[in-house]
Amino acid sequence: MARPSRSLDLKLIAAARRMLPDVGFSGLKIRGVARRAGVNPGMFHYYFKTQGAFRRRIVQEVYEDFLASFVEAAGGAGEARARLRRVLVAVARFARDNRIFYTLLVRELLNAQPDMSDFAKENFPRHAAVLMKLLDECRREGVVRPLPMPVLAAFAMGSMCLPNVVVTALERNRVRSLGGRAMTTVAADLLSDELIEVRADMVLAGLAKGRS
Repeated sequence: MARPSRSLDLKLIAAARRMLPDVGFSGLKIRGVARRAGVNPGMFHYYFKTQGAFRRRIVQEVYEDFLASFVEAAGGAGEARARLRRVLVAVARFARDNRIFYTLLVRELLNAQPDMSDFAKENFPRHAAVLMKLLDECRREGVVRPLPMPVLAAFAMGSMCLPNVVVTALERNRVRSLGGRAMTTVAADLLSDELIEVRADMVLAGLAKGRS
């Protein structure tokens, strides 16, 4: 008996990623995803066996895209500070471009969903190692404060990623204005390429060693 084409699993994953903003991870039902993908539901079980394995595969594919952009930004020519700035910008842009997915993943982790917890334990150390190495270079070059690595990393990543979660949460709760400004304007300001660059410079200034 001929094996099904591998492209069917990719169709199922692509369909699920399109559905995520509307239904979340909990709303990814086998028949609904298969119908959206135009694939026989039996193929879901053939490729993924369980919904947990399917969700894990979706998250893994998005993460691999993220890690590739992260590693590319951290590498290449330039001093450590310049490469750190590239990482900050790359992280913020990826989180913005995938912000609904990013917010849903944060929610799953806060709820301690077992498959997502396992995913985080296995994968987050991969980009954390790259970031810690880069921050260590910056610290040895004297361009960041001599603080513990987790403090530096949390400040840098939180400052670049948190606005995406805040904007997405406000939008999904149908907040129309904030501080007297239309929510669409607030989102455009916070998540624009220009403001991401500004935010990266603000983070670098915050990380910098103060004058004695």
